Amino acid sequence: MPDLGINVKRYPTCYCTHRAIDAMIDLARDHDLKPDAVKEIRVRTGTTQMLMLRNSNPQTGLEAKFSMEFAMAAALVAGRVGLAELTDEFVRRPEIAVNVGKVKCTTVDETIPGLPMAPDDRVSVVLADGKVIEHPPVAYAKGSWERPLDREELLEKFLDCATRRLECNHAQALFDQLWDIAELPSVRKLLLIEFRQHA
Repeated sequence: MPDLGINVKRYPTCYCTHRAIDAMIDLARDHDLKPDAVKEIRVRTGTTQMLMLRNSNPQTGLEAKFSMEFAMAAALVAGRVGLAELTDEFVRRPEIAVNVGKVKCTTVDETIPGLPMAPDDRVSVVLADGKVIEHPPVAYAKGSWERPLDREELLEKFLDCATRRLECNHAQALFDQLWDIAELPSVRKLLLIEFRQHA
């Protein structure tokens, strides 16, 4: 895919949050961060990006799609930002509200030529004991053609979407077929077609 310039949107939020989400998930995983141990989350991003991310204290799933604060809170609390996290119920959870309040955003005016985004996004976390841990600057979101998703990451994304309608085993089998679609004698053999015929 990289040679074709294909981008896959990894998270179901505004693309302006994606680089920072990558960084926050990495920090939470690599340092085994627990929300109670985090005092502050610092994000440096672009001025235009923050204009799009206008919901600093979202109350619905739709508002949360355009919130850097929510994106950071969800990444810390859930360790992921998927469709399950973009429900009104999840957004209004008390632990999300608490961690939304920990996020402090600063901006830079510099942009990538031809794009409204800063050259990179930077995320750091201040722990309760005062220690600061920083993620290296993120110039490309995971899923961009510069940093393509691997098979397991694509499967995770596919299942997050497909299991809204299909059973997990069915969705897994369909993904396997699609991965090797060039080997199929006909698209009529796709399990999705069979599902529709019997639905």
